[in-house]
Amino acid sequence: MAFFDKETEEKTQVTGGRAFRHLFAFQVKLAADAVRDFVFSPLSILVFFLDAIRRPPIEESLYLKLMSWGRRTDRYINLFDEHREKGEHTMDEAIESFERIASQAGRPPAKAQDDEPPAR
Repeated sequence: MAFFDKETEEKTQVTGGRAFRHLFAFQVKLAADAVRDFVFSPLSILVFFLDAIRRPPIEESLYLKLMSWGRRTDRYINLFDEHREKGEHTMDEAIESFERIASQAGRPPAKAQDDEPPAR
């Protein structure tokens, strides 16, 4: 969801529409990141104390599993466009799908091309 492709569009100007799309995507990602942090903060304290009581082997640590899950959600949210070029599935794809659906919502449906017009 970057402003432009760094390798192919070196002299591309930022347009209002492109800047707005980037701002919208960044705000959605910020909101997702905030929700994740809001959930992870108390959850991390809970699993830390559960691990302190249980004393599990490192492979079964709930705290470490939560940290691993946090890294995966960080890559998915891709707040600063660091992971998409590495071929990872990111939130950018969901935002682009939403943009496509929203842009097609105002258009009339395309007619089927199955029937050939009658010969004259």
